[in-house]
Amino acid sequence: MNAALATLPVLVTLVLLALGVRALYAALAALTTAAVLTATAFRTPLGELGDAHLRMLPTVVELAAILFGGILLSELMTRTGAQARMGEWLGGACSSPGRAVLLVTLGVTPFAESLTGFGIGVIVAIPLLRRLGLPPARAAAAGLLGLVTVPWGSLAPGSLVAAELGDVGFRRLGVDSALLSAPVFLICGAAALAVGLGVRRALAAAGDLAIAVTTLWATVWAVDAYVGVPPAGVLGGLVTMAVLLLVSRLRERSGGGGEPVGRALSPYGFLVAGLLLSRAAPAAAGITEGWWTVAAGPAGWLPLTAVLAPRLLGAGEPVLAGAARAAFGRWWQVALTTVVFLALGTLLTVTGMSREIAGACASLGSSYLFLAPWIGAVGGFLAGSNTGANAMFAAGQAETARALGHSAAHLVAVQNVSAALASGAAAARVALAAQLAENAPGPASVRPGAEPVPAGAPGAGGTATRELTAAPAVVQAPADTPVDTRWVLRTVLGVHALVFLTTGVIGVLWG
Repeated sequence: MNAALATLPVLVTLVLLALGVRALYAALAALTTAAVLTATAFRTPLGELGDAHLRMLPTVVELAAILFGGILLSELMTRTGAQARMGEWLGGACSSPGRAVLLVTLGVTPFAESLTGFGIGVIVAIPLLRRLGLPPARAAAAGLLGLVTVPWGSLAPGSLVAAELGDVGFRRLGVDSALLSAPVFLICGAAALAVGLGVRRALAAAGDLAIAVTTLWATVWAVDAYVGVPPAGVLGGLVTMAVLLLVSRLRERSGGGGEPVGRALSPYGFLVAGLLLSRAAPAAAGITEGWWTVAAGPAGWLPLTAVLAPRLLGAGEPVLAGAARAAFGRWWQVALTTVVFLALGTLLTVTGMSREIAGACASLGSSYLFLAPWIGAVGGFLAGSNTGANAMFAAGQAETARALGHSAAHLVAVQNVSAALASGAAAARVALAAQLAENAPGPASVRPGAEPVPAGAPGAGGTATRELTAAPAVVQAPADTPVDTRWVLRTVLGVHALVFLTTGVIGVLWG
């Protein structure tokens, strides 16, 4: 009975989102349901509830700062023309449209997300996909499908939480997560191509897909096994970018188009350098949590990078004030939705509802192994965070595995990978992706060989086109229709469901 009641907040969220209710309202309804259950069936002392939510306060501030800094930086990169120059160079470096999409989704996105976490990969990728000519909704979906290295996001704190709570070795978990990520890379990469370019052109890029997936998977696994878990995603994305650019140079004899992009990349270089330098100080001082780690992480460096971006980019006129006003208007609702979902995840954990759900599933016996990815996915979808989802379910998954005589390391890896992937489809992240896609400029003119997007296609707006040949025009052409977030969410969740089915089969056979 308690297990059935514990699923109610999850079911309320899923049903309302399926009915098209806005993410914020769905989250508030689920939180209200969880609060009622806390007051009745899952009574918990107020002191425990207060302490749990107080411990989440640094995370709330961190996420809010990262979201605002990311949106502001994206706005400034657009207003200064830096995003356009990067898109032009990218299109020139990879005149093959399939290779260009893979370079962004399996190279740029994993690199940026693994380095900083919290959806920064999407903030970098979606404007680039728009510059390559993808319509807004398709760019949003393809960008979200590029979030395939989230277990190593922000240098892998979520995996560390899973290893500690599941009582498994950190490196063992990293290696097992890398092995399980092969179908993730393949299915999401293929889906990003199909969503962005259509099935026919995706099939034509199968060779490039094989190169990108193999490179990313082999690098992530090798770094996990022989170097360490935290840098695996960063190096995987970096090596994949290098290999795809090398393939383009060898096959197309092209070396990048347009003017040099060193200055356009300078804000990202500043951000990367700051993060790498600042991570050492708290660690050396023995500080692993609290406000100092927040300030030294992406929450501190991303807003600072955004404030300095006009100077770094050599903006000829004041742009910061106008960009900040526009960013705030897009930020507050996304941030509020994220906070509500975090509160929901915390409540499910501290009241024991998440344990009840996992315990009920364990009564299914070995059949549970097939369902384990879906448990992790629910946590990732609701919390919007691999760390939060692992905090909810990693211990329960490990206990269930031991009770069933299954490898705890394997099942915690299943939890880690599935929760990480599902966090990319969290309602708040989809809303952020939609905001970025709506406001990022696309090409303004149709080049020879461009394929018109059907008028009824999601994200298509009148003259929207899909670039199929070379670099997009530098002239900005913002989206002229809102992004259908329901279509984006359905598309991403559909792809993720295929991954979870595959992971479930692997989990049963892995034993």
